[in-house]
Amino acid sequence: MAYKITQDLGGKTAVVTGTGGIAYAAALALARAGAAVIVAGRNPEHGAEALQKIRDAAPDAAVQFELLDLADDGSIFQFAERLKKKLSAIDMLLCVAGVMMPEKLSRTKEGVELQFAANYLGHFALTLRLLPLLNAADGPCGGGARVVTVSSIANRPVRFDLADATGARGYDASVSYALSKLACLQFAVELNARCQKRGFPTTAYCAHPGFANTKLFSHSHNPLMTFFRWTFVVLPFLRQSAARAAEPALLCATSPDAVPGGYYGPMFTIMGPPRRCAMPGRAKSGKDRDALWNRSERLSGVTWKKSAVLAQKPPTR
Repeated sequence: MAYKITQDLGGKTAVVTGTGGIAYAAALALARAGAAVIVAGRNPEHGAEALQKIRDAAPDAAVQFELLDLADDGSIFQFAERLKKKLSAIDMLLCVAGVMMPEKLSRTKEGVELQFAANYLGHFALTLRLLPLLNAADGPCGGGARVVTVSSIANRPVRFDLADATGARGYDASVSYALSKLACLQFAVELNARCQKRGFPTTAYCAHPGFANTKLFSHSHNPLMTFFRWTFVVLPFLRQSAARAAEPALLCATSPDAVPGGYYGPMFTIMGPPRRCAMPGRAKSGKDRDALWNRSERLSGVTWKKSAVLAQKPPTR
């Protein structure tokens, strides 16, 4: 069965990164359930379009746009600081935004490969910077705030080489994408474990959407992406709608049955109702997660130690 939010989320605040596709579908579902939703993205025009569509579909929606570029450390810092000034708590953080297989190697001004930065590292830094607001929340079910990252069925890179985070050993779009999506899953597992160990109420989860009928596949002429586009032309039923593809993330964000540190995706891998999924070995490996976390701190300049100390103090109200 399709997953639907059953509880009233009135009084709850959700932040969703991304303005289209699965991010839009998730923001709309949360707004319809009564949550105050902040849609975060790097393009104000796309943000305005998303807000208008949400308000057209749900006239009573409490929704607003905030500028956020996940490939820019300064933008992440400024976004977090703005939210700390205007909010007392964040109940749900859905890390959905991302890019998929650009043909050419592109790096941020900090030297990080674009997919790794936008899909994973930016969300890593954002989450740690927002930890005080997350720890101050009751959450959607009264058990603390929830952080949801979005992985992919393509989260098994042929090698676990953190040099790919900067493209230091050459660039393969599919390998870099797989690393970024594995990192999203590893981060959710490790963040949940660290919060639990520290006694923080915040919990973390990861979801994957299967094959979604969104524009993400049309943004690259990478040979693999071209293959998928032609496959979907011939076999359109292999993709599910953005609304259905958003269900695993919404289950993680709102269901009382979601298991902290769990991984959820479509029942039939590429489509279907959400269920708990088996994790790849590298997500279970504490050694691999520690290596990723340490590399992430060095690349982002945001550390767990400082974030955890700040998170023990209530935010200014």
